[in-house]
Amino acid sequence: MYILFFSFLAAGATVLGGGIPLLNKRLNDKHLTLLVAFSAGVLLSTGLNHMLVESYAEAGRWAMIAVSLGFILLYGYEKLAMVHACREQGCEVHQFGGAALVGLGFHSFLDGFAIAVSFEFEKTLGILVIAAVILHRLPTGISTASIMLSNHYHKTRAWWTLTTIGVLAILGATLGLLLPMDETFLLSLAVGLSGGTFLYISTSDLLPMAHVNNQDYRVPLCFLLGFLGVVGTSFLY
Repeated sequence: MYILFFSFLAAGATVLGGGIPLLNKRLNDKHLTLLVAFSAGVLLSTGLNHMLVESYAEAGRWAMIAVSLGFILLYGYEKLAMVHACREQGCEVHQFGGAALVGLGFHSFLDGFAIAVSFEFEKTLGILVIAAVILHRLPTGISTASIMLSNHYHKTRAWWTLTTIGVLAILGATLGLLLPMDETFLLSLAVGLSGGTFLYISTSDLLPMAHVNNQDYRVPLCFLLGFLGVVGTSFLY
């Protein structure tokens, strides 16, 4: 049950982030950039130093295939859906249609799946994964709502869209719980697959978003703080 609770938190983070522009609340661009940089560090370090390591320890070379598949799967799907994380200014994709919604929903679904399989594999890893998911769900919600508003979405429709994206994270976690993965080998492959998606999101979506037209020295510092903070947890267990 606690896994579903954490997936509800991830869904809530998406809606909460989207609520900032929808409620006409101003969020300083610099603060958003620092949050994105920090979340990129947490996400990349969680995928690289924990999920990949744990997966490789149990599945060996098969883990590398799973990681690569996760990376390529999300890359291909995002490109087909023509959507990626961005802000309203400087965004390469301004049209928010059905394909974009499907892409964001798929992304959210994979986040929920990552939460479930990570907790089933190891509770400490699961805690790191849920922290990483929540941190990047907040700016994703903000950017998604901003794009919808720029495309003249009615606020009621935007709220329902954000809620749908959030619910897909819960469905992803549910699938992760229902899959028959009693064997450690299969579970470690699922962790590796999720780790590959974390690598893609952090390097292709969040880091470019944090560094676009930004020379603030605090951006790399926040990235390093997030990255090294997760590295430090390796010595706790």
